[in-house]
Amino acid sequence: MKCKITLKSYPLGDTIAAIPQVDKFQKLTGYEVGLFINDRYKSLFEKAYSNISFNPENFSFEKNIDIDFSFNQPLQKGYADDLGIEYKEERPKVYIPEDLQSPFPKKKYITLSMQSTHQGRYWNNKNGWDFLIKYLKQKYNIHTVCIDRDAKWGVEKHYNLKPKKAIDRTGISLNKCVEYINNSLFHVGISTGLSWLAHACGKHVVLVSNVTKHWYEFTNDTTRIYDESICNGCLNEEEFDSSNWLWCPRKKNFECTQKISFSAVKEKIDNLIQNNYL
Repeated sequence: MKCKITLKSYPLGDTIAAIPQVDKFQKLTGYEVGLFINDRYKSLFEKAYSNISFNPENFSFEKNIDIDFSFNQPLQKGYADDLGIEYKEERPKVYIPEDLQSPFPKKKYITLSMQSTHQGRYWNNKNGWDFLIKYLKQKYNIHTVCIDRDAKWGVEKHYNLKPKKAIDRTGISLNKCVEYINNSLFHVGISTGLSWLAHACGKHVVLVSNVTKHWYEFTNDTTRIYDESICNGCLNEEEFDSSNWLWCPRKKNFECTQKISFSAVKEKIDNLIQNNYL
């Protein structure tokens, strides 16, 4: 039997989270699956999931399933529920060519993603990224490579700029992002698609997010930095207004990430580096 599955949410992170649940569905049911996703992302998955057809043309089917995320439960669980399968967190995968060479053969580096789709997802500590990048270079001689799509993003009077001391690789393709992530020590990011991409590349991810609950994104091979003693989790508990860049439903001036200090991030990263990379 042929089954058409349509992902109703098109962002990168949502797509990466959904595919391993579709993969499990296909293996459990034996259906021939055609999965319809944002066409920009096909090349990341076609060779990694050869049992799934991505955006097939002229695909006739007997069964049709639409899948979407839900903010009030783990991201992957919403897809598992829509597919009618038992939920278990599954690590995604993307195609990584075997012959990928490091873009910086003589440098230790991490990748960084700090841009987002609304201000609440950012690490709103004004100098946090700059302090972290300087500290990593001085303490461990580890460079930081920014792989965001944009070096500047936001709305008028609320633009977010790439950290000055980060190596600028903004605007590269997603396949090129895979190359940089694959040869990095680990990835540091926020609750966005590039953190999911790093997770799918098999990298440890340091995730700075308090706007989502600690159970919403992936939880394995992750250093999660959040603080439940301050405002947190509004994205999972309030009705999100995607048209409002400055959406902060509890009117606390993005306290959820503004009050995550550099020292809190530094401490977690120190532990990670000292236990795994020295």
